[in-house]
Amino acid sequence: MTSCISIRGLVMLFRGCDALNGINLDVPSGSVFALLGENGAGKTTLIRILTGFLRPSAGSCTVCGLDPASDALEIRRRVGYVSDSPALYDWMKVGEIGWFASSFFDDAFLDRYRELIARYELPESRKIKHLSKGQRAKVALALAVAPDPELLILDEPTSGLDPLVRREFLESMVDRAATGRTVLLSSHQISEVERVADRVAIL
Repeated sequence: MTSCISIRGLVMLFRGCDALNGINLDVPSGSVFALLGENGAGKTTLIRILTGFLRPSAGSCTVCGLDPASDALEIRRRVGYVSDSPALYDWMKVGEIGWFASSFFDDAFLDRYRELIARYELPESRKIKHLSKGQRAKVALALAVAPDPELLILDEPTSGLDPLVRREFLESMVDRAATGRTVLLSSHQISEVERVADRVAIL
């Protein structure tokens, strides 16, 4: 089985803190992989290394066969990312932010985005600032999934969502993996990921 993410001996040192200490990890392609750990365990630091925003102190990793240290831009083209507090343009409407983002992607992006917001029952004419936290999370997910990325990284994406929205959110990741894409789900709650994850790693 091929690995979408491969990590060997990864170390990240900050002043007075060993954020990561010798991480070895393989994330199989076409899987939902859960990365579990308490708040402050280093999950977000690891994601920032994988996406090329941080350089590790030691060790190596590849994402979609590429090295984040030298191929960060290409990795970001292939990866979708949703954080626990997605940054969105509050003054835009749900439909407008998809139209704006479509200029950075292929011609199919906008159609996929519109299909997703319809599935998530998001009102296209409502401004982002008037959405609930759950609705904002769905907009962020639609923007991340619409490019059809090889890898989707979710960093505590269900934080603060109600149970029904959380379940729908996670179950949609199983559908995503069924198409051969890979999902890396970072969370501190084992109960919410054990139902959907193929594999679990504890950090």
